[in-house]
Amino acid sequence: MVGVAAPTATAAESEACAWTPATLPLPAGAVTGAVSAADGSGGYAGTTTDGSNYGKDNHAVVWKNGKLTDYGYLVDPNYVKGVEIDAVNDAGTVVGIARRKDGYYNAVRSRNGKIERLPEPAGAYVSSAKGINEKGDVVGNVGMVVDNILRFHPVIWPADQPGKVVALTGLPNASATAHGIDQDGTVLLAAESGNVRAPYLWKDGTARALPLPDGAQNVVTRGISNGRVVAEVTTYSPSYALRGVLWDRDGQPRVLPRNEGIRGINRNGQILGRTDTSGTQEYGVWQLTTLGSTLKQASDLGFDLAATSGDGSVAGRSWKIPDGRITPTVWNCR
Repeated sequence: MVGVAAPTATAAESEACAWTPATLPLPAGAVTGAVSAADGSGGYAGTTTDGSNYGKDNHAVVWKNGKLTDYGYLVDPNYVKGVEIDAVNDAGTVVGIARRKDGYYNAVRSRNGKIERLPEPAGAYVSSAKGINEKGDVVGNVGMVVDNILRFHPVIWPADQPGKVVALTGLPNASATAHGIDQDGTVLLAAESGNVRAPYLWKDGTARALPLPDGAQNVVTRGISNGRVVAEVTTYSPSYALRGVLWDRDGQPRVLPRNEGIRGINRNGQILGRTDTSGTQEYGVWQLTTLGSTLKQASDLGFDLAATSGDGSVAGRSWKIPDGRITPTVWNCR
């Protein structure tokens, strides 16, 4: 483990811009929705529902350039009528999971205007798609039952090999899962290393560990973009703390000031997360390690933020207080 590089700022600038929300349109028949992923150029993806069976009738939706695209859900009698979206690329291809009626799940993506399953190796019991790059390479995980235990392995669905799924090789001698993919094909992994879950970067059959801050006991990877990685790190020494950490292109960990949770990072190094403000729900927007502005829940508007796009906007869901319906919402800083 290594010491943590000093952050470049410790507070939001007083002249920070003001974040203004704008709700996104819903498909015909839908009454609620939320954004869960962003592309690199102002596009967002998420789900919408007609409200009759929330969580089980979700449609996959993309919003970009003023246009709404409704991909629906996986049409299969063995699956519930719903999807969960984890990532989207600039072409508007979404990836995520569809849940079976037995409660388990399989990896899906959008193609030719609809949702389809991704191929799996023989013996797979579950699978998930966690990331997609501009080339169209998809990464995720496949679970197989071994000795009555469900064990996961990271895989890639190469864009230039349709119908094929490839298990990642050259991994550490540990349980590993994939959590994202960069434009150059670098895959972000989380792997058990001793008693610590640590971040790894994999490319071309080789995995390398990222150094951990001193005292780190657990790492939850949250994103990779343009050579940078973000994660939440739990430390127990000298005292318990949950800290947001950035690994810039030099590979060294840097703590984000006033951060207690990360939602993601865009290609320009803008990071979205929760601040350490107690007693209220407040999000922060960092440029690398500099906290530039904050968004705080208002008395008449609640919200959750989930993603940041390459154009600098952030998005998630919002609702009027009291008793407002949840709507997909984008905030721009002006």
